[in-house]
Amino acid sequence: MSAEICGPGFDSFFSSTIIPLVAYATIVTSILIALSFMVGRATANPKLTLWSKTEVVQLVISVFSVFTLSIIINSFCIVDIGEVAVMFGLPSPGSNSIFGAAQDYLHESTLYAHNAMTVVRYHLEAYTVMAYLNAFACDFKTGSIGWGCLFGYSGENMQPFGGHGASMAALNIFFNGSIMAFFTSLNFLFILLFVYKGFVFLFLPMGVFLRAMPYMRSFGSLLIALAMSFLIVYPLMLSVFWLMRNIVVDASNGFVPPSSPALTNYMDEDVFPDEEGAGSAGQSAAAAFVGDSAVSDTYFPNDPNIVGAIMFAANAFVAAVFLPTTALIAAIASVSYLARLYGEEINLTSITRLM
Repeated sequence: MSAEICGPGFDSFFSSTIIPLVAYATIVTSILIALSFMVGRATANPKLTLWSKTEVVQLVISVFSVFTLSIIINSFCIVDIGEVAVMFGLPSPGSNSIFGAAQDYLHESTLYAHNAMTVVRYHLEAYTVMAYLNAFACDFKTGSIGWGCLFGYSGENMQPFGGHGASMAALNIFFNGSIMAFFTSLNFLFILLFVYKGFVFLFLPMGVFLRAMPYMRSFGSLLIALAMSFLIVYPLMLSVFWLMRNIVVDASNGFVPPSSPALTNYMDEDVFPDEEGAGSAGQSAAAAFVGDSAVSDTYFPNDPNIVGAIMFAANAFVAAVFLPTTALIAAIASVSYLARLYGEEINLTSITRLM
């Protein structure tokens, strides 16, 4: 998939909106610096003159940063990351740009987390139904008539699948984890689309202008560093994870269950098929518990796989939460290092609160 940032619409937006805004910010900043320099010379104020000379250098650095960023963006759209993988002796997962690979990875991890959620939900449904299935067997039977229930309540309540309550508890945990993985992956995808839609580029002209304003240099440096980090580090990290897509988000690692069965008969002949032939109700329950039941066969015609469902959810958590979070943390951390190139120290705690 080609990322929108590499499309002609974005090129038009960048050339017709961002570049003019950067040019206007540069011109306005240059005028303010020139006026400050003239006032400093006229009033013989060496501090004002020195500030003007310093800001000229900072303005050149800001404009050079925007120019460098535009070159990197074009390179990320041109470079085929699949061929880069082949250069390093890695198996190529396909042909894609860096921006496209980052977007594709989040798409695939979101779908993978959704499939995991579906699988775990199916198993949770099956074990919930089976765990609560029960039947009351009356004592003193004559054929199908239990005399013990005619003049009182004498018999045994059988819940052969009750032991699956532990399975329900485990599946509930991983079902909640798969839901969190699904929505977390969507959140990371929205952040990436926010970057690709171009709004982050508005930080560039604002940063160029604010870096020359008194007491605003740190904030201007922060805006430029944010734009560069989320346009370079964030998609680059995600594209590296895309190289591992055959392992991380391979759909064949999981499995898709059959459609939910429409069970309409929960009477004794389905729940306890061996009841009349068993020596006691306990033996009948034991026979049903090990899988000798139409209910279990209907839900799991190829045998249940609770371990596989749990592993599916665990893999989805790694693919949709852990790895994208690593990319986001790397992008946030790089903001501080990029800001140091402009001679500023950025408080990462404040940036994290913005996220």
